[in-house]
Amino acid sequence: MKIENDEGRLLNVIAEIGVLEWRKYQQRFPEVMVGNKMQRQDRSALLPFIAFRFENIRENDVEKLKRVVENYKGALPWLMVGRQREGLPGTNWMIAPSRLWEVSECALKSNMTAAAYLSIHEPSLGPAAYEDLVALTEYVRSAFELS
Repeated sequence: MKIENDEGRLLNVIAEIGVLEWRKYQQRFPEVMVGNKMQRQDRSALLPFIAFRFENIRENDVEKLKRVVENYKGALPWLMVGRQREGLPGTNWMIAPSRLWEVSECALKSNMTAAAYLSIHEPSLGPAAYEDLVALTEYVRSAFELS
């Protein structure tokens, strides 16, 4: 199923590189239940992230994707970080602005997630990252020569 909103489109591009077993992303304006009705909530202050796991992919395609993301020269630096699943096969990957990992220790000391920490201490970073994510998506699409 294709994702239509801007912050999820990179997952569509990644799914063209290799079949995804699992995917998740931070929505900028999700619909949430408030009382007994759905309302649109602005989560622009939270940095966008794209998380996914491939079903089966060649190692050189993963390395190329990682290299493309980390070589992107946009408004913000981005990283692609993998985490091996415990007791299960596969690697969960996450793409997000590098700042998310840079503040992780400070956030932990404040008993917060890095995203929550940045939303308080650097609230303008989120909107800038959402705008930059659109350009990163096109950069990855171009690097893999996808239509």
